[in-house]
This record gives sequence, C-alpha cells and structure tokens, in this order.
Amino acid sequence: MDPQWIENDRLQKIEARLTRIENHFNLPPIKTIQERPEAVTLKKEKTQPAIKSGNWLGIISIICFVLAAGFIVKLSIDSGWLTPAKQIIIATILGLGLIGVGVKLLKIDRKYMGLLPAGGIIILYLTAFSAYRLYHFLYFESTIILIGVISLLCIGLYFKIREDIYPLIAVIGAYLTPIFFGLEINSSFTLYYYVICSLTFSTISIWVESRLLTMISAYLAILVTAAVGLVLNENTFVATIIASHFFIFTLGTFLYTQLVKKPLTEAESWSFFPVLLLFYCSEYYYIYLIQPNLAAWISLIFAAFLVGLYLIAKRFSERPIISQTMIMTFFAIVFFHSGYFELLPLSFKPWLLVIMIFGFAFLPIKQFKNKNSLLGYLPIGLLFLTIIAIEYARMAFTLFSNDPISWPVVLLSIAGMWLFYIYQQTLLQRDEGYGYSLLGVAHFLVILALYRLADPHGSLAVSISWLIYAIAIMGFAFLRKDKIMANSALPVLFLAAGKALLYDAASAPTIIRILCLLLTGIVLYGSGYLFRKISKW
Repeated sequence: MDPQWIENDRLQKIEARLTRIENHFNLPPIKTIQERPEAVTLKKEKTQPAIKSGNWLGIISIICFVLAAGFIVKLSIDSGWLTPAKQIIIATILGLGLIGVGVKLLKIDRKYMGLLPAGGIIILYLTAFSAYRLYHFLYFESTIILIGVISLLCIGLYFKIREDIYPLIAVIGAYLTPIFFGLEINSSFTLYYYVICSLTFSTISIWVESRLLTMISAYLAILVTAAVGLVLNENTFVATIIASHFFIFTLGTFLYTQLVKKPLTEAESWSFFPVLLLFYCSEYYYIYLIQPNLAAWISLIFAAFLVGLYLIAKRFSERPIISQTMIMTFFAIVFFHSGYFELLPLSFKPWLLVIMIFGFAFLPIKQFKNKNSLLGYLPIGLLFLTIIAIEYARMAFTLFSNDPISWPVVLLSIAGMWLFYIYQQTLLQRDEGYGYSLLGVAHFLVILALYRLADPHGSLAVSISWLIYAIAIMGFAFLRKDKIMANSALPVLFLAAGKALLYDAASAPTIIRILCLLLTGIVLYGSGYLFRKISKW
C-alpha cells in the first residue's frame, strides 16, 4: 500500500476527531495560517537595497548633470567655441529643464524624481555665480537679487516635492559646486552668496523638520567662509559673515524648536557641538587679527547669546531641553579660554580660587531636588574644579619654591576647604573618600605653608610645627567625634614623626636629639591613646 496514502488517511482522521471535539466544546475554528509578519518584513528588507541602489544611481546622475553644466562653462572658456552669453543660456536652460521634468514626473516616484529639481537648483546657483564672477554680465546688486530669487524658487519647490533628499542634495551642491569648479571664489561676493544660501536652507530645514539639513548647512557655511577668508584679506568682513552664519543657524534652530515643538535630542545636540567649536575657533581667529583685545570679549558675548536662547527655549518649552549639557559645555570651554586665560589678570587668578572654594562651601546642595537639572550644569562644575586644580597647583609650587606668595590667599584657601568640609557634610557622607580627599588636599597645603614659615628657623622647627598641627587636628576631631578627620591626620603625624626620627634626630646635637626623641615619643604615645578611643566610636 502507498505510504503517502496511509499518511493522508491518518491526517484526515485526526482532523475529523478535532472537528468533533470543537463542536462538542463550541470552540472557534482554527483560522487559516496567513503569511507571517516576519516574512513580510523580510520581503520589504529584500526590496530596500534595490530602492537604495536606485537613489544612489539618481544621485550620481544628478552629479553628471551638474558636471555637464559646469563643463559647459569651463570647457567653453578654454576652447572659445561658445560665446559667454550662449554658455549662460545653455546652462540656464539645462537647470530649468531639470526642474520642469522633475516636477512633471513627481507623480511617478516623488522621492526619486525630486532629485532632478535639486540638480536644477544647483545648476541655477552655479550659472548665476558664473554670470557675475566670470563674465560680469550682471551688477553686484542684481546678482544678489537673482540668487535670492533662485533661493525663493528652491523654497517653493520644496512645497511641491516635500522630500528630504531634495534639500540635502541642493545644499551640498550650492555650497561646494563653486569651489569644485574653481569659479574665482576668493571674493566678497562669494561670502554674500553663502549667506543667502544659509538663509535659504535654514528656512527650509524648519519646513522639512530636518536637523540634519541645518547641521550640514552650518558645517559647510562656516567652513567655506573661513577658508575663503584666509586669502581674501578682509578680516572684518569675514568675521561679520561668520557671525551672520552663527546667528542664522542658532536662530533657525531656536525657531525650529518653538514652531515644530520638538527640542533637540541628545544625539542631535552633540552633532552641533563641533559646529560651535568650528565657529568659535574661526571667529576668534579673525577678530584677533582685527583687534586682539576684543576677541575674548566678543567670544564671551556669542556664548552668552547661545545660553540666553537656551534659557528662553527652556522657559517656553513644554518638554525638557536635553541640549543643556552641550550648551553648557560650549560655554565652559569659551569661558575657560577667553575668560580665564585671556581676560583675567594674573594677579587676580589666585583670588578666584578663594571665591570658588567659599562658593562651593556655602552652596545649598540640599535644595537641588531635580538631579537631571543639576547634571545639566555638570560642565560648569567641571570648569570650576579645573580652575581650582590649576590655581591650587600653582599655589603649592609657589610655597615650595620660595617664590613671592600672597599669604591672605593661602590662609583663606585653607579656611575655605575646612568650611567646605564642615558645611557640606551631607555631600561628603555619601562616600568617605570625598572627605579624606578634601582633608588631604587641605593638609598638604598647610604642610607646605608651615614649611615655608618654619624653615628659616631650622628643620626641627618644621617638624615641631607639623606635630602641633597633627595634634590640633586630632583634638578637634575628638571634640567633634569625627572619625574621618582624625584618620586624615595620621599621614601628617607619620610625616612629622618620621622626619623628626630619621632626619632631625640624626643631625642634631645630643641634647637636642634627646629632646626630639622624647617629644616625638610623647606625641606618638598620646596619639595612640586617642586613636584607641576613636576606634570605639
């Protein structure tokens, strides 16, 4: 008998039994197995490479069209086979033709056909640029107006196309095509041209709702402007244009947040951070060439303007502003370079250490309930800690090297550290390491100060001053029942005792050596008794 027939008969009997069970218990019938979602997903994934390949082919074709228009201009210059007027007319017809064909075919494939108008806009920008810079067919004012009209056409086409790839292709071509073809970009006209492009694409980015478009435009605008300025020898004008790009894109980003109601995400905000650094470096460079004394002040004004926009956006936004950390990081870098290094007088910098330590000592940390908001100001805190570390290291080196020192600054710095330890117990109790670190830093500064004061009176005087300081710390800790403070005095005690035993006693006369050993023994014995008491707390 055929095995296949036996298997089919067995399956039919099983299905009949299942049907009787379903009827007996009134169970719903089993639905026909449909195509699994995973299978659909796989099919879509299989078709995506073809779509992406089509996009890349379309982009390459646009590059070919733009190259054709560019070489119509460039090759005809070299060969002379077309008059300048005919070159401009042919390039214009090609650009308008691409726009017309693309708009006509939008119904077939909107995203793909949108590449043609993008190429057409690039060619029109290139043609207007060449008409003024190469052939001088137009006056400066009329060329600027013409480029403005092309920009309005670019914006109007977006309302027709409404695909992100259209403005992205247009923005890259508009900024880079004049450079690629070497169309005498080293002129003030080029910088005006880039400002109009920035206004155009910053406006489109709001309607497109694309942060990527704003970011690419900002990168290209500031980069090419700074590059052109290196050979233009018009530093004031270049600095003004770079500042214009900064205001265009910061205000554009602000208006995007307010109109679209979508604040920057963390990834988007940090993608703008290199743009801000590029702006800061280029703007500072050109302002410094104009007036070195103004570069730092103007840089701080730009940073303050950015912080002000953030505060306004935060006030009127219903969602949390995640870009706070990025903005505060940029402000911290600008303040550290322009404010701390460039503007702050050298004689005042040590006093900045005192002000910051006292500020941290009396900072009402308990009132900060929103930890996320506090983390947003972490870059400012790191900035202060960096300045404190620099000034502390400078003070310690000055004490050790016997250079002139401001004793009020030293004494107030030490007092500020102790006040911080006393008034910020809530913060320090989270981890004993914080308390030991703070007291260790304070003890080290006191040791250097005592060395500076007692060294003229002999090495033994230094050791005695250290022993007295260690005893004072342990006594104060005993009164407060502060185990961390008492333990922090141990390194000072061991340092003083070791110096007295190994160096002072060995080099001193017999009587002084005996007194030194007796004094050290008494101090160590009494300290041991105190630590036995402290260990029972």
